[in-house]
Amino acid sequence: MANRYVRQAILLSAVIALALPIDAAAQTNTTSPHTVTTTKFTIDDVSISKTFYEDLVGMPELRRFVAEGRLVEPFMGWSENGRMGLLAYTVKEMVKKSPHPVSVVFLPDLDAVAARFEAAGQPFQVFSGEATGGVRLAIVVDPSGNAVELVERDGPPAVGGARLIVEDRAAAEEFFVRIFGAEPGQRIETDTFDEVFMDVGAGMFVALFEPKGDGPQPKSENPVVAIYSTEFDAILGRVKAGGLRVRERSAGMFLADDPSGNVVEVVRQAAP
Repeated sequence: MANRYVRQAILLSAVIALALPIDAAAQTNTTSPHTVTTTKFTIDDVSISKTFYEDLVGMPELRRFVAEGRLVEPFMGWSENGRMGLLAYTVKEMVKKSPHPVSVVFLPDLDAVAARFEAAGQPFQVFSGEATGGVRLAIVVDPSGNAVELVERDGPPAVGGARLIVEDRAAAEEFFVRIFGAEPGQRIETDTFDEVFMDVGAGMFVALFEPKGDGPQPKSENPVVAIYSTEFDAILGRVKAGGLRVRERSAGMFLADDPSGNVVEVVRQAAP
């Protein structure tokens, strides 16, 4: 999967647009009512996945959410406003995983990570040079088949952003602008993909990635990103008015589909 991805577009967002995501990953936008807290994807086994991210990537568990008999979700990362939610449902979904990375992680030393992967007999290849503008990165696939992009940068490690695989970049962008008042940032378009980085608020960035020529991609029924907002009721109203599917889980959380069917989790956040 990683090799296919690199052949398609080694210049992906984390390469050309690094300046924007790095800033976005450390946003302190106190004027926005929204905070992008979590990039999410489903896993098969909590213990195996936790070991992969802790022992190989070096990402600690912050805490976990448990819905008895339905879901266990470890939150991995270094900050509550930039974390990775590993969704282990009792009833497993049978959706084919995307070959494109769905999360971006910033790490200060890829060589140390590479050594751990090699010691464990796991594939790991660092890419750098002219094709990447001198930026070092690696794409790894976790035990459940989720592709994750690791980008080397100075500073503390961080879960930098969520990447949503969309069928129509313009339609997805319009959704985030209309629903969240998000601002489009740097856009990258090549022969193989079209991607834009969205400033939704504080916390992580949200990248909208449209692979060209792949056709519609299978979509999970579960969230791929979580956004906390003090404008929860207004957002819910705008989603309903837009006619896309929405599932209200409680007075403080709902799930909304974007135009490509990606599920966005919106959580009520108390005003400061």
